Parts: sequence; structure tokens; C-alpha cells
Amino acid sequence: MARAIQGALSLVAIALMSCAQAPVEGAITYAEAPTPKGKHRLTLDIRVPEGPGPFPTVVFIHGGGWMFGDLSTFRDAIQNVANRGFVGVTINYRLANESNDEGDALSPWPAQIQDVRCALRWLSANAVPFKIDTGRVATAGDSAGGHLAMMAGYAQTDPKFEPTWCPHEESVAVRAVVSFYGANDLAAVYDTTEEWWVRVYMTRWLDLPDGASVTDYAAQFADANPLSYLRTGPKIPSLILQGTADTIVPPQTQRGFMAAAEGADQDVSIEYLEDVGHGLDAIEASNRAIDWLSTRL
Repeated sequence: MARAIQGALSLVAIALMSCAQAPVEGAITYAEAPTPKGKHRLTLDIRVPEGPGPFPTVVFIHGGGWMFGDLSTFRDAIQNVANRGFVGVTINYRLANESNDEGDALSPWPAQIQDVRCALRWLSANAVPFKIDTGRVATAGDSAGGHLAMMAGYAQTDPKFEPTWCPHEESVAVRAVVSFYGANDLAAVYDTTEEWWVRVYMTRWLDLPDGASVTDYAAQFADANPLSYLRTGPKIPSLILQGTADTIVPPQTQRGFMAAAEGADQDVSIEYLEDVGHGLDAIEASNRAIDWLSTRL
């Protein structure tokens, strides 16, 4: 669902972070997730700042309508945040675009949030070599990734999203969230988006019939909706960056989320970006995130 934020591509060997900002790109497997066709390799990239650490950490989650995209969206961003004193991580997760022989999605919801949770467990298991301060971890993402970042924060204690297959046992707690034009009120986005294909992506991802309505499938939409977890989730701060010219995630869809956050006594801020559509430059997005997170982690 996101317009791709372009990142630089390169490939180097895995190395523990014993030197300043030594890059590790795309070669770290954090788990193998099950699918009906076998195991799916889940990978991440990481950058670590200079110095002894430990450092606050931001996990970036790419968009693409839960159907497309990969961790390269935020490769520039993780280097940028490492330059500013944060460990930067960007992850892959299972997508809903791969089909079985009947045409059904192999990895529909909640596969994506299970993968994000497993990545957070990997951070806990590898905190020492990668200089991660496990008490200062945030999630951030664009579009569908912004949705998953919110779910990782506000639904982090919900047992139904546990990745029972994940090889890592202990998780870090998410202490803050940044959502770049995310589908934070899923039902509102489905009902009001100006782009027809957004609804097609959502029904496939949620494993619903074509043309499904929020009314008829209220439970399924609520299950995947960050708004549903504001009252039951932990009290953590979050920031939404929303373009006023966004036709994919219309700006008015954030109003219900903000009202629900206020009613749940959650610390949620929103910045409207005038005449901005559905997309931000990776460096600009990460700088805005770090400016805000620096006072909250």
C-alpha cells in the first residue's frame, strides 16, 4: 500500500558490530516461519552506531499493502538513524500475495504481526553483540508497515498473536511507535479510501471474499485494527505523520483513531503534512522519527 521509499542496495558479509556502523545487509535470518508450502526465511538488516552502547533502537517495517515490498525500503533510514545514535533495523515479513493452488493467500493475517513479534524477540536474543538497549525500543513503519508498527505497540500483550514457531523466547517491549501514513483505523481506510485496489488488497490479506463489507465482517476487521487495542494495550507514546493529499489512507481516517486514543488516555500525536500524498523520503521520515523519539526513549 505504500509508495516505495527508495533505499541504496548493497551486499556485505555478516559481522558483529565491533567497528563503527559496520553494515549488515539482508543476510541475517531471524527465523523461518511456517507456510502451507514449507518454511519461509525471514530476514533483517541492521546498523549500529559508534561507541560502546547500548543504544536505543528503531525497528522499521516496510509498507506495500501487506502484499508487496521488502526491507530495502528503509535501508537508507537505518544508516541515517545509526549516524544519529540509534540502532536501526529493517525487517522482512511474510506477504499475502503468494497463493496456494486454489488461489488463496498462503500467509494471510495474522502472519505479518507474528513475524514482527518474532523479530522483536530476535532483538532480545542478540542485544549484547548488536549493542541494543532492550528497554528503549520503538517500532516505525510506512502505510501497511505503519499499521504493523502500531499493532506491535498496542497489541504487544495480546496472546493470540504469539509466534509459537519463533525460536527466540523473550521479547523486548515496544516503548514508542511512529506511523508514517499508516492504516491506523483499518475499517475507516477500507470504507473511505479513494483507490479501489486498496480494498482488494485488504480483503485478500484478511482472507475475506471480494467486496466484503466492514459490517458483515466486523470481527475480522476489529481483530487487525490498531484502534481496537488502544484501551487494552500498554500506555506508550506514538506519533502519526499524515499527508493531507493522501488518497490511499485519507487524512480523515486518522480522526477516529485520535478520538479513540484520547478516550483510552493514550499519548498519541499527529502531524499533518500539507499537500503531501502517500509517501515520504526515507531520510526525511527517519529524521522526523528520531527527532520525536529522542525525547521519548
